[in-house]
Amino acid sequence: MKVTSLFTNYAASQGLVALLRDKCRGDELVMVDQSYEKLSIDIPELASADLLIIECPNAETLDWGVLEEFNLTYPQATSVLITDGDMERILIQAMRVGVRDVIRESEAESQLPGVIARARARLEAIAGRNSAGKIFTFIPCKGGSGTSFIVSNLAYIMGTVLKKKVLLFDLDLQFSDASFYISDDQSQRSLGDLVRKTEVDGNSLEAACIMVGKQLWLLRAPQNPEQAVGITPEQIDNILTVATKRFDYIFVDLERTLDPLSLRAMDRSQYVFPIMQAVLPYVRGTQRLQRTFRALHYPDSKVRLIANRQGNKNSDLPVDKIEAALHTRIYRQLPNDFPNASVSISSGKPLYDIAPDGLLTKALVQFALQLAESTGDHVRESSAGEHGVSSAWKQFTSMFR
Repeated sequence: MKVTSLFTNYAASQGLVALLRDKCRGDELVMVDQSYEKLSIDIPELASADLLIIECPNAETLDWGVLEEFNLTYPQATSVLITDGDMERILIQAMRVGVRDVIRESEAESQLPGVIARARARLEAIAGRNSAGKIFTFIPCKGGSGTSFIVSNLAYIMGTVLKKKVLLFDLDLQFSDASFYISDDQSQRSLGDLVRKTEVDGNSLEAACIMVGKQLWLLRAPQNPEQAVGITPEQIDNILTVATKRFDYIFVDLERTLDPLSLRAMDRSQYVFPIMQAVLPYVRGTQRLQRTFRALHYPDSKVRLIANRQGNKNSDLPVDKIEAALHTRIYRQLPNDFPNASVSISSGKPLYDIAPDGLLTKALVQFALQLAESTGDHVRESSAGEHGVSSAWKQFTSMFR
């Protein structure tokens, strides 16, 4: 990995310099002293950098446009800004130009080792050398889209029907309702218990979850709002890292409001699935999300739009008009199966257990199969056949022959 560091106060940054030399021993490390000139990143040393670290206490001197150009030119790279000042304003600007981490000067030495480790893991994943579990995040385009119901039942089907080891991570800290759709477990185990631990490993992660069936572990959001206070992006990142070594798939249920925790989960995801309905308010909500995704420099292949509750001819907008307005294709349409969904929600039992042959159930089974195929995970037909869906598998795979 090529690591390039720019310093505007090299003499006062010897602690950082020593840390970089220690943590990047096997890397190509380039350190540039710009103490006596205006900070510039339009220099030859940045060519093909995999990790760019900028130490710049005064962000006003930074050329944000050149930094954005660097992130567009090297999309596989991770850019990090170490600074002080109005952090809220700096975070917004940094997000717009694709900077992945912003660290306070006083916290740099403690935070930088984790940043380096994440950059290394990200580079390995892009290079295709990481065979760890796949992360999918689901986010509502507008309230009431049915996101938690869809992601919880999709995760259950991935475990029950496809026989995969699955983690459902409820990161909706405001409502925390994913568990209500598939379980009546009243235990208090949650994310709040996990983040209080000094170290998180696979055993402690599973111990903080509740079991739903034999293949699905559910990590609930804290049931008490006070327990959600103080959870950091670094803690979420660490949990996801542990989860990818323990599970085949990690499904993350996000709340509608984007925050640093949601952004960290989406950054780590192979795919981000915004969920909408085919009515005008959801189209507008999707357009707002699309602007955020563009600011984060997410490629189109990472964001896959889902249209939920399809089939109401009297109120649904035509799919072709929605796609034209959003300039993107709808990845998957899920039918409106209100009677079965209502029974599932009221009973707190998975949709697959309530109505295995229902319209929405069949659509979710095919969705799970499509996800497995898209990640190179070839599901044995016998696994699907045990649950009466081998015909769906045959129908789906025939499209690729």
